[in-house]
Amino acid sequence: MADRITRGPLRWLRGDMHNHCEDHALVAELLQGAGDALDFIALTNHAQKPVFFEQHRMVEQARRMLPGFPIFFGLEWNAPMGGHAGLVFPIGEREAENAYAFAAAHDRLGAADSVDVESALAHLSALPTEERPVLFFNHPAAGQWSAESINRYLAADSALGRGEAASLVVGIEALHGHQAHAKVAAMDPYAYPGGAVGGLVDQVYACQRPFSLLLNSDFHVHKQSRQPDYPLGVFNHTWVGVEAGQQPSPEAIFAGLRQGRACASQGHWLDLVDFSVDNHFVGDSWTGGAGVLRVAFEATEAVEKAELIGQWQPNAAPAVLECLASRPAGRCEWTLEIPPAAQGFVRLRIIAESRVRPAPGPPAPKHFLTSAIFLDAGRNR
Repeated sequence: MADRITRGPLRWLRGDMHNHCEDHALVAELLQGAGDALDFIALTNHAQKPVFFEQHRMVEQARRMLPGFPIFFGLEWNAPMGGHAGLVFPIGEREAENAYAFAAAHDRLGAADSVDVESALAHLSALPTEERPVLFFNHPAAGQWSAESINRYLAADSALGRGEAASLVVGIEALHGHQAHAKVAAMDPYAYPGGAVGGLVDQVYACQRPFSLLLNSDFHVHKQSRQPDYPLGVFNHTWVGVEAGQQPSPEAIFAGLRQGRACASQGHWLDLVDFSVDNHFVGDSWTGGAGVLRVAFEATEAVEKAELIGQWQPNAAPAVLECLASRPAGRCEWTLEIPPAAQGFVRLRIIAESRVRPAPGPPAPKHFLTSAIFLDAGRNR
C-alpha cells in the first residue's frame, strides 16, 4: 500500500477509479504494483458489454489477491447528454446487484428504452444511503461533455433534496487517461476542457459547489499487447483527502470525494505540503479573516511554474490570479494575501519543467492540480 501523506488536518490517499479488465485471466496483471503505489482502486468496465455483468467475479478475485485493500465495484456508464461517466458503488453485499440493475435500465447503449438524466439519478437516489454511488464525468475532451450537460446533472442531483454531503455527482477528470498513447500525450493540457482555466470545473466552482478534480489511468489491461499504456499507479492518479484522525476507510474515501477534497496528479514527482487559506483547506469555504493563502510543496524535479487559478469576485471570469515562476527541485513555500472582500475560489496548478514521462510514454507535460478552496468573505456579514 502507498505511503499515506498526512498534511495538516487531512490524510491523502491515492487511488485510481477508472480502468478496465475484460479477461478474468488478467486480473492479476491489472493489479500488478497497484497495492504498492495506491491506497484504493475501482474496477469500471463498460456498462453495455456482456463482460461487465461478470465483473463481480473479477472483483472477488481481486479482493482475494489484495486482502484488506479497498477495491470498489464501478462501471463506465454511457450517460445521456454526454460521453462516459464513472459510477463507483460503496463496498457491500448489493454492490454488483445495484450496478447491474442500473446499467440494464439506464445505459445509453445497453438499455432497451431511452434514458434521461433525471430518471437515472432518481434511480440511484432511491438506493439506501449506504449503497449510493459517486458519479464523475470521464475524459471530458471536446465533444464529450459540456457545461450545459453537467449543469443538468447538477440540477437533477440538487432537486433530489439532499445536502452536498450526500450528493451523487462529485467531480470530473481534469485530463485524459491513456497517458502513454501518442495522441493523448499530444493534447494540450492547458486547453483540455476538464481542468482548463475557465473550463468545465471552474464553471462549477464559480457556483460555490464542492467538486472533486480527478485523474485516473483508463488502463485497459486486455489491450496491452497491441497498445501499451501505464498500469495502475504509475502515472495518472487521484488524491482523496480524509480527516487525519479518521481510519482511512472506504466510507471516508467517499466522504472526501463528496466534499471536493481531491487532487489530480500526473506522476509521483510532487508532494503537496500545504494549500490553505487561514487553515481552510481543499473543499472548505473561507468566510473571512486574515486572508493569508499558504502554499508549500516538495518536488523531486524542477518546477516550471505554479499557478493560482480562480476568481476574487463572482462576476469575474476565472483566470490565473498569480504565478510563481521557475523553481528548482526541493521545498518551495509561497504566501499570498487574499483580498479582504473576496468571493470566489482558488485552486492550484503546478507543472514540472521536464517533459520526460515513464516508458512507454512519449514526452509530454506533467501537471498536478488541486480542487478548490472557496472564498466567501461576505457570508457572515
